[in-house]
Amino acid sequence: MVRIDSISIQNFRSIKFTNISFDSDINIICGENNAGKTTLLEAIYLTSNLKSFKSVSNSELINTSSNLFKISINFSKMSSNNTIFVEKSLKSSKLLYNNKKINKANASLMFPCYSLVFGFNNILLNDSSYRREFIDSGMFHVEPASRQAFISFEKCLKQRNFVLKSKKYDSIDFWDKELINANHNLSEYRREYFHTLNNEFSSIIQKIKVEFPEIYSDISSLKLEYLKGWEGDDFNSILKNSMPKDRMLGYTSNGTHRSDFIVSSMKKPVRESGSMSTLVLACLIINLAKINVFHVKHGYKPVLLIDDLFFGIDNKNLSTVVKLLVHSKGNIVLTAPNIYKEILEKICEKNQELKIIAVGENG
Repeated sequence: MVRIDSISIQNFRSIKFTNISFDSDINIICGENNAGKTTLLEAIYLTSNLKSFKSVSNSELINTSSNLFKISINFSKMSSNNTIFVEKSLKSSKLLYNNKKINKANASLMFPCYSLVFGFNNILLNDSSYRREFIDSGMFHVEPASRQAFISFEKCLKQRNFVLKSKKYDSIDFWDKELINANHNLSEYRREYFHTLNNEFSSIIQKIKVEFPEIYSDISSLKLEYLKGWEGDDFNSILKNSMPKDRMLGYTSNGTHRSDFIVSSMKKPVRESGSMSTLVLACLIINLAKINVFHVKHGYKPVLLIDDLFFGIDNKNLSTVVKLLVHSKGNIVLTAPNIYKEILEKICEKNQELKIIAVGENG
């Protein structure tokens, strides 16, 4: 697996400087509100993905006392020691892997990292764009050619929408043909990735049934369903028949850009019918499934960052959820408010894979 050994942060949000070591597979960042817990996860995520998991500009990421931030992470991967370094200002950026320049696309391959953030951008509570990004980020890692399929589709969609919005239809037939091909290619990649993800999702639920029966009742009926973004099988006909509607709207109303997936419980979307505990467990399991898909492809697991996991988990299930994380055998960094510190310390005494890292007001 990929395992973080240490991180150094300078002038990132509220953190002027900090250097933190990680000696366990699962590291729990504890602290009061505004102590810098989420900021620490955000810094790790940015080093891999070169963007925040929050929708913010670079100017919001730079501490007000500086004009740039620096983040450096030492980590091990497949028994080799590595360093990834990011420096960003409003005008420029620098990205180094083992002291050599790399491009943006390679950062997430060199230091793969996924995030699970509850609250403002929960993938099951927000709009479908969050779930498409969830699928695509995993898909890009296991099928690199899918990234070019994504770029090609986005280009065709943008051009067709421009034609529709400008009402200059001379080139609409050309962009229809281009979009049909691009839609087929990308939707196939997404469908195949979802199929693999769904298999891993189901496998984890069956393992929970055997090894963690105390939480199985909360997730026993969970199912994943993929929505490809249009009705029927013949996208060519769908695009043709929707032309009057698309001309009126000024954009393309069908296609894989409308794709989505639903997590259901008792045959209803979990965000509508499930308890908060079921919702949290569903989010966790689908992310563990995503990590497993990566592992099957590459032979090691990426880092998983989890913010506010215990929100919605009662004390009865908290210990079991932590055991589930340990059982996943990955490198996980998660946050928890201080109200959970005492119970987590007791859990850590029984699990050497766990470590609590306390952060203060200055991060």
